Amino acid sequence: MTVRFFIHTKSKRAKALALVDSGATENFMNLNYARYLCLPIQRLATPRKLYNVDGSSNRSGDLLYYTDLAVQTGDRRVNLRFFLSNLGENKAILGYPWFAAMQPKIDWKRGWIDHSQLPIIFRTPDAGKAWFTLRTTNTPRPIRTIQIGRLLIRATNPSFPIPPQYRMFERVFSEEASHEFPPS
Repeated sequence: MTVRFFIHTKSKRAKALALVDSGATENFMNLNYARYLCLPIQRLATPRKLYNVDGSSNRSGDLLYYTDLAVQTGDRRVNLRFFLSNLGENKAILGYPWFAAMQPKIDWKRGWIDHSQLPIIFRTPDAGKAWFTLRTTNTPRPIRTIQIGRLLIRATNPSFPIPPQYRMFERVFSEEASHEFPPS
């Protein structure tokens, strides 16, 4: 069974699917996904062997890294450790430590989790320091004007006189007027 979870870090917010596995002895997260989210990754003091359900060694090798996250399920929040490894398509696996801490109400026949157990949110310790703006907020940048050069227009060809509707602006095109306002 999979459930949607949200993750809040200092630099990102994301949502993904987690595999809910009552047979997993630990909580896991995909190592590449943890790096993408800029999670605080710690190295284990001693590597741990990682075994598949059938007892064979996992092809990802030993567990070398972990991250500690505050996990909120419904209105309850606890700190849980996630071991980091290559999980294939899965972003996270919620295993026995999550089941023991949260005691989720799951209808396994229908594949449903009780709505009182939602949302499921993972938070890093520094997530409170993040500042996010709405995607719909349009914050304009200050406008800077840059003068590239100066334009001088002369009526050198008498065959192209200034049209009558623009004669009131004729002074703007004169040589004297172009020197009155020096560039800044």
